[in-house]
Amino acid sequence: MNIGEKLKKARQEKNMKLRDVADATNLSISYISDIENGNSTPPVDTLTSLCRALDLSIYSVLAEPEDMRLMEKHISAELYELIRDFNEWDERDQDELITYLRVKKTARDERNTL
Repeated sequence: MNIGEKLKKARQEKNMKLRDVADATNLSISYISDIENGNSTPPVDTLTSLCRALDLSIYSVLAEPEDMRLMEKHISAELYELIRDFNEWDERDQDELITYLRVKKTARDERNTL
């Protein structure tokens, strides 16, 4: 399933119309329709906006089903619980967590190369 199909499925499951998503994102109905039908690929900021409107994580839209199963298997229940509403966080808090995780990854990578 491609990005547009995942977005469309999520919209329909939430009983939202294209107009609802357009109002929430300030995007045109025709542009959202083009994305859903695979005629356009949204840039990251647009995808972020669409995911927020649909209460989805960007990862769930970008990941393949196998990736999701692997992720679910390896993430502890506590961590999942802590970040499951990540896309509802204020942007500054999201950026802070992402920055922290990048710094930790860099430190781990450096330790592993020694």
